[in-house]
Amino acid sequence: MPAFALAALAWVKALPSWLKWLAVGIVGSIAIVAVALVGVHMHDASVIKASDDKRAAATIPATNRAAEDRAQDAINNAIQTQDDELAIAKAEASEAAKPPEERATIAPTTVALGCQRLRRAYSAAELAKMQVYQEKCQ
Repeated sequence: MPAFALAALAWVKALPSWLKWLAVGIVGSIAIVAVALVGVHMHDASVIKASDDKRAAATIPATNRAAEDRAQDAINNAIQTQDDELAIAKAEASEAAKPPEERATIAPTTVALGCQRLRRAYSAAELAKMQVYQEKCQ
């Protein structure tokens, strides 16, 4: 054994018995507290993981619903864009068929797009009451 270990052992043997038992009790208490803290930490980690797994499982239906809604919105936007383009093309064709002196001063594409926006924003009953709509969009 190294010399410092022999010196430490001789010093411990020279201590009174009650002090040795006190040191063993303190070291034992510290070990018990350390084991308890490790156990509490492991328990907390498992509870947190279970909670995270439960929450993730609960959000799956909402995530799927949101994906379906985004897909439906993309389809609706594509349909609206097609409707807008068709209305503009129809307005351009009808305007081109007119003689130059009867053509509108506002571009037919602007009028057609405005009419499409009005159709989307208002009901048929509300549109029937709008004089501007009746003049430009019928």
